[in-house]
Amino acid sequence: MKYLTIDTTTKVTALGLGEEGRLVAEGFLHTTKTHSERLIPMLDQLLGAAAWKLRDIDFIGVVRGPGSFTGIRIGIASAQGLSEVLNVPLIGVLSLDALAWAGYGRSEAIVPILDARKNEWYTAGYYWDGSSQRPGCRVQPHAIEPQRWLEECARLDCPVLFVGDAVSRYKELISEKLGERAVLLPDYLALPRGAFAVQEVWKRWREEVQGESVEPYYLRLSEAEVTWAKKEEARLKNNG
Repeated sequence: MKYLTIDTTTKVTALGLGEEGRLVAEGFLHTTKTHSERLIPMLDQLLGAAAWKLRDIDFIGVVRGPGSFTGIRIGIASAQGLSEVLNVPLIGVLSLDALAWAGYGRSEAIVPILDARKNEWYTAGYYWDGSSQRPGCRVQPHAIEPQRWLEECARLDCPVLFVGDAVSRYKELISEKLGERAVLLPDYLALPRGAFAVQEVWKRWREEVQGESVEPYYLRLSEAEVTWAKKEEARLKNNG
């Protein structure tokens, strides 16, 4: 089975081509261009380099959040469009689950952290399950203030591996709170990668209902939704 993965949940555009769980090719762009500008040209280049045609793809995997609201929508819309055109199934995975693959084979607690803005992170807690050769989840995805989450991580009795786009921005705070027990990967290992999504999508493909309906995974309301809710609350109060 050949498949394509799309991850636009952060500022990184990460694409992957996989076959039976094996990474065939991946694309990684972290530039000032938007996802909509990067995605299709990168896909064309990957397919050409792998000597694949679009019709060779048996299914598509997309990372559906949490992350950037705009990025999530672009990724899902692109994946849905390709799925319909090619008439192939679509699989959705979570960004934090995919990032946990950065901890492949490691003994540390695996903690993905994504910058959710408003002084919050999207995060979860994982460990490497050697028996099943995949990440296991100990703490479900949630949004939390960095200080509070780091205090919880500091209570763990083992080193903590941090991955995700918040690592570079908050590395001083992380080191301050956890000291030598904090393991900080460089960007080229910590940011979303096509390789991570290829592994997580294949795991889901083998375990989940195939061809599921893929919806965005938000851990909180978008700014537009918050603004609308406040206006609606004020309107109802004035009318009441």
